[in-house]
Amino acid sequence: MHPQSEDYWGNVNCTGIRACYDESKRLAETLTYDFERQYGLEVRVVRIFNTYGERMQANDGRVVSNFVVQALQGIPLTVYGDGSQTRSFCYVADLVEGIIRLMNSDYSQPMNLGNPGEYTVLELADTVQRLVNPEVNLVFQPLPKDDPRRRRPNIDRAKSILHWQPLVPLEEGLSPTIAYFRDRLAEDEQLAK
Repeated sequence: MHPQSEDYWGNVNCTGIRACYDESKRLAETLTYDFERQYGLEVRVVRIFNTYGERMQANDGRVVSNFVVQALQGIPLTVYGDGSQTRSFCYVADLVEGIIRLMNSDYSQPMNLGNPGEYTVLELADTVQRLVNPEVNLVFQPLPKDDPRRRRPNIDRAKSILHWQPLVPLEEGLSPTIAYFRDRLAEDEQLAK
């Protein structure tokens, strides 16, 4: 389903390379609603789409941190497949605002929080390359098995119930993210000496 709404139950390979990631999200929702039913707890379920910003781990495997760290280190940016797969990138401050609004609401069904702006991975690579290190090259590797071709949230529910939508454009959020990684890598280099 594209864009993906909260009504979509998913279609995942339960034994594939991404199974731990994909199925753990589904299990978390299942357990949350079991606790709601069994113990009468108030619950909130946030379906978080790609989020980026300061304090990400340099080696977390996410495309934003991968590209930024590679560019800062002068390493070619690794693009999987031809880079035509899409992602949506939500700046962390926007996400936190959405989570706070959901937690303060009485809405207990799943809620997508993410940025509906859709970029190809190649567009992200070009943007990071331009902002960080125009001299760094791109290197293309085979697309991992079960890698999603398109990822974009439908946030109509968040707009109507929470009066929330992301405000920070990608490049504006990339600026402090890049600065954070630049400082972090410099600190790591100093510690290594």
